[in-house]
Amino acid sequence: MLDDDRRQKIERLYRRYGKGVGSFVLARVGDPHLAESITAGIFLLVVRRFAQCRGSPVAWLWSIVRTEVARYFRDRHEVAPLDVEPTDYSADPRRLAERSETDARMGNALQRLSDEQQTLVYMKFFLDMPNTDIAEALGMTPSNVGVVVHRAVKRLRELMTRDNGPVLLPQRPEAREPAEVLNRGTNHAAAAL
Repeated sequence: MLDDDRRQKIERLYRRYGKGVGSFVLARVGDPHLAESITAGIFLLVVRRFAQCRGSPVAWLWSIVRTEVARYFRDRHEVAPLDVEPTDYSADPRRLAERSETDARMGNALQRLSDEQQTLVYMKFFLDMPNTDIAEALGMTPSNVGVVVHRAVKRLRELMTRDNGPVLLPQRPEAREPAEVLNRGTNHAAAAL
């Protein structure tokens, strides 16, 4: 049985990071039902192992998230792309074709980044997390997060321009709720290029 203090800490972790964890897992595995199952398993581990938490609970939570997602891929030997924005069928066909091409190129480029770079790009541009929160969650310094994100964006730009010439990318939109950002898909990351 959990004492009140531990229960409240776990509840705060879930309320603050539950949606972000679920969105991250969904973006990595691509299947909503599977993502929900993995996310539930992650928070079950949090409840069972909370006494083992030393230091930052946020960093501890994200280490569990990374471990469980890696375990899924190691056990399945599959590679899933990051989430892609749903198609807007009401758009002009030419723009729709350009958007589809950009989305496909961005998805391919994102898959070619290292796991660390994919995680940081996702947290920075899909969840709109500031470097300080990412650093706390991953046990890095904020400046190191900035450097790795900068290198990842530079690599994405190289990959996007090398294959088919430069891509005209939209301006980065204003910060949004994580669920809304997740629904925007790869274009939000593309805006950083």
